[in-house]
Amino acid sequence: MIHIQHTETDRKGIFEAWLDDTQVGEMTYQRPTPQRMIIDHTRVFEGFEGRGIARQMVLAAVDFARANNRQIIPVCSYARALLTRTDEYKDVQ
Repeated sequence: MIHIQHTETDRKGIFEAWLDDTQVGEMTYQRPTPQRMIIDHTRVFEGFEGRGIARQMVLAAVDFARANNRQIIPVCSYARALLTRTDEYKDVQ
């Protein structure tokens, strides 16, 4: 089972995907203002692609944004495609 870990500093953050004790992916973001997250990079490590890991990291960011009244600006092509595909995520954009 994949576990998503989130770490944030004043101006940036990272969501890391872990399978047991092995990191299998990461998604980074910048915080230009307290209420905005710019997702700039999503990466699933070699050998772990195709398991929905990138999607889980983006959805963890959506949950975090909703819980903290933040707006997501998806610069990363994967995050942008996922978040703009349906109206389900419009509340965080």
